Amino acid sequence: MLYIVLYYVKILIDTYNLYFVGSYKSSHRNIEPELLRIILTNKCLDEIVSHAENNDRLLDSLTILKGRISGGSMAIPDEFESQDLLQFYNLRNIIKQGEAFGFEPFPGTFLDPKLENAVLPPDIQDLLIEFYNAAELGYCFTKPGVITGIDQIPVFPGVIQYGRLKLGSEIFGSTFSARHIKSSRILARFVALEDESIDSYPGQVQFYFDHTIYLPSGEQTYHLAFVRWYRPAKNDETRFHMKIKGDNLSCNVELWEQEFYDLGRDCIIPIHQIYSRFIAGTYTIDIKLNQKTYMTVIPLHRKYNL
Repeated sequence: MLYIVLYYVKILIDTYNLYFVGSYKSSHRNIEPELLRIILTNKCLDEIVSHAENNDRLLDSLTILKGRISGGSMAIPDEFESQDLLQFYNLRNIIKQGEAFGFEPFPGTFLDPKLENAVLPPDIQDLLIEFYNAAELGYCFTKPGVITGIDQIPVFPGVIQYGRLKLGSEIFGSTFSARHIKSSRILARFVALEDESIDSYPGQVQFYFDHTIYLPSGEQTYHLAFVRWYRPAKNDETRFHMKIKGDNLSCNVELWEQEFYDLGRDCIIPIHQIYSRFIAGTYTIDIKLNQKTYMTVIPLHRKYNL
């Protein structure tokens, strides 16, 4: 009987040790030596601390080893649970079913620069009205001064405007923040009306904003982005991937025009449609003896700490 009890105690101890060791963070590449290094380091620190109990000067010196709250971009992964990131990731992938409209919570926040009492220009306000009407929320949205029925909801031009967006461990910029224009280029997902396939399109975020509408059921705030979209490169009327000359090799780089589309309803999107950032460059090719310079789109795929 004693042997059986000891056997189960050993199982519990082994299970606890596995859980304890698994709680250490690693690069998931050289796990064994990394875990051994962490354990040895902690062992040495424990011995130093145990000898410092009667030595005030040594104890004060050891305060530099105390864990600090991460600052800047390093603090971002600490603020959000993995489950929240996974939920946001899944929500972004089921836009095809119309699950994301812009008012859903997201694992992040908007960052400065911030303009509290910003007013949208009339043309962008019209696009915002089109956005709400296309979302099929069950109401008819219009400008405040032209309401003619009780089923109409006014869309006021006042918004809270932001220059940056923080999602998980990534920060997306915009042209509203001159210091962060390099991170303002994004890839966003859209659903093709013809076959309901999902594709990504490159654009440059002009600014992010919160907008509140007042429904009969109460006020509701939407988290949106105003984006200018790039035109696709025309090669047999379609965009194409770059290929290495003389080889049958291709790389994950697409060529797009450097000009934007005209303003349209799709310029306003929920931030949930944002897929990733991309690096933009230039590439010149010869098309029928004429040189043409395109913008290269190199995706920077998202990396979650799940």
